[in-house]
Amino acid sequence: MLEEYNARTPKSAALWKRAVKLFPGGVSHNIRTFGMPGCGSYPPYISHGQDGHIWDVDGNEYIDWWMTHYSLILGHNDPNVKEAIRDQIEAGHHFGTPTEPQVRYGERLKEAIPFLEKMRFTATGGESTMYAVRLARLFTKRKLVGKSLGGWHGGNDALTYHMSYPYSDEPFYNGVSFDYNNRESFDQMLKQYGKDLAAVIIEPVIGAGGGIPPEGNILSYMREETESRDILLIFDEIITGFRLRYGTAGDGVFGVTPDLVTLGKAAAGGMPLGVYGGREDVMTLAAPGAQGGRWVGGGTFSSHPLTMVAGLAVLDRLREKRDQYDRLNRMGDSFRKRLNDMLQEMNAPLIGTGYGSINFVSCLTSAPSKPLRTPGQLGALFDHKNQDLFQGYLMQEGIFGYHGLGALSFTHSDEDIERTLQGISNAVMNMQQR
Repeated sequence: MLEEYNARTPKSAALWKRAVKLFPGGVSHNIRTFGMPGCGSYPPYISHGQDGHIWDVDGNEYIDWWMTHYSLILGHNDPNVKEAIRDQIEAGHHFGTPTEPQVRYGERLKEAIPFLEKMRFTATGGESTMYAVRLARLFTKRKLVGKSLGGWHGGNDALTYHMSYPYSDEPFYNGVSFDYNNRESFDQMLKQYGKDLAAVIIEPVIGAGGGIPPEGNILSYMREETESRDILLIFDEIITGFRLRYGTAGDGVFGVTPDLVTLGKAAAGGMPLGVYGGREDVMTLAAPGAQGGRWVGGGTFSSHPLTMVAGLAVLDRLREKRDQYDRLNRMGDSFRKRLNDMLQEMNAPLIGTGYGSINFVSCLTSAPSKPLRTPGQLGALFDHKNQDLFQGYLMQEGIFGYHGLGALSFTHSDEDIERTLQGISNAVMNMQQR
């Protein structure tokens, strides 16, 4: 199916052959196959990147929408970030001790996000959501946690469940779910489990579940209902934080302040970072020896000096560009409208979803009879087999992404948009001709 791609990627093919002998499924992160084995192929092995483009080991160039799991809002190889990392390496790359950049970076985050009264750093987003949930359980003395269908909060036992339709997997530990944007579903969860819920965790824009933004006042409603029941509201802004604006989306874009928030990705521009924080009375339980607390520590690589200095450089650059977020989000919104108009003209059962610079493209088993407002509605029509095929044809067109696409950076150009639309058109035509 991908003869052109396979013919021009022999070095990637050789590396893949070696990798499958070493790693389960050939990868150390499940989604990094990018669906290519489902097309009888393999993922490209990337050697370098610049701005909004990457190159594989065979020298093939791609327009990059994946952008390191949406992290690189400044683009690949930003000179300021690179210089900050280089300077820190000269002094030492890790000490396992407190450092000045850790304090400075924390101060910069608090300046950008005032409700971040206290915070902790980790090395990954999955650690941060795990610790945020642990704090919520300690604070409320309850065990149950609610999350949205299709919500991805990292690979920890507390939250890794109900990510893909038909959402029939059992939670590892004390979890329930609801369908985002569906007030009846949320109310039913509260009615059945409200007195036992320690927290509800939500991505303001659902990520892996389809790039679904909030509708109407759903976030405000969730805030009111959780607050009235002494349930902590956690916003997972590992994707949306510093991507939709300088700061967080929950309060700054959608006007709702949570009790706790988790951050990562764009907040450190591709370096390993997780942040969890918020209300001081909750975060105090993370302090060593806190009464009623428990180990809510970190790890060997938490507040890593290279991440801290990179994060400072990223926030400096994003603060300079804070007036350009509107342009970037309009660019994404315009792309998505043009994409859906084109798909409708082609009579193709695909749909573009997202918000601002976040853009997903999903293959469906049939054209929807009504707008897809919730992860449950999108999941019920999602076509896994054709999604892999679509992803493969995009690779063949020189478009690199996942979940159909990904997110824009400040370095993507109008030409990148036009080439992406043409690449999607070609991919759809190839699928229709099969």
